[in-house]
Amino acid sequence: MKERLIALLESLDAHVTSHSRRTLMAHLQGTHDLLEAWGNPPAICLAGLFHSIYGTYAFDKRSADMSMRDTIRDHIGTRAEALVYAFCVTDRRCFYEHLGESRFVLRDIVHDCDLSLEGKSLSALIEIEVANVVDQVPYRSQKKAVRAAETYAPAFARSRDYISAAAADAAESCFRSVLSKTEHLNEAL
Repeated sequence: MKERLIALLESLDAHVTSHSRRTLMAHLQGTHDLLEAWGNPPAICLAGLFHSIYGTYAFDKRSADMSMRDTIRDHIGTRAEALVYAFCVTDRRCFYEHLGESRFVLRDIVHDCDLSLEGKSLSALIEIEVANVVDQVPYRSQKKAVRAAETYAPAFARSRDYISAAAADAAESCFRSVLSKTEHLNEAL
C-alpha cells in the first residue's frame, strides 16, 4: 500500500519539491515515520504522510490542488484526508486555544469560512504538528531551529495531555538538544 502512496506523491512532484533543506517527500515520510513510531493509528500516520500536500500558511507550495481532494481521499481514507485538509487550510498556531474543548471551530484561511471539528481531531492535528516540527528541526539552520524551539516548546508543553507521551517526549528532547547546542556555542564565544 505504501508504494501506491509514494507513487501518488511522486506524481505530485513531492520528490523534487524543496522543503527544509531536503525534499518534501523526505519530510512527509519522516513525519509519517515519527507518527508510526509513536504508535498512532493508521489514519493519523497517513495524514502525516500527506499533511502539507495542499500547501499551508507556512509552506505555500501546493503539490495537490483542492480539486484533488477526492483522489487523495480515495488513497488515504476519509478521516486521514479530513485531517490533511484541516492541517493545510488553518493557521495551526490557533490549535492551542482550543485544548480541552469537545467541539471547536477553526478558521479556514484558504476559503474564508469556519471549519467545525471534534476534540479528538484537535489532538490528532497537534500530534501531526509535533511530528512535522520534530522532523524538520534537525535540518534547519541553528537560528531557525532555536526559533522553532522557542515558539513550539511552550505550545507543545501545554498540549502534553492531548498528545501521545512519545510525541511529547520527542519534542522535549528535540528542543532540549537545540537549546543546549546554542548554550555551548554561546559559551565558546
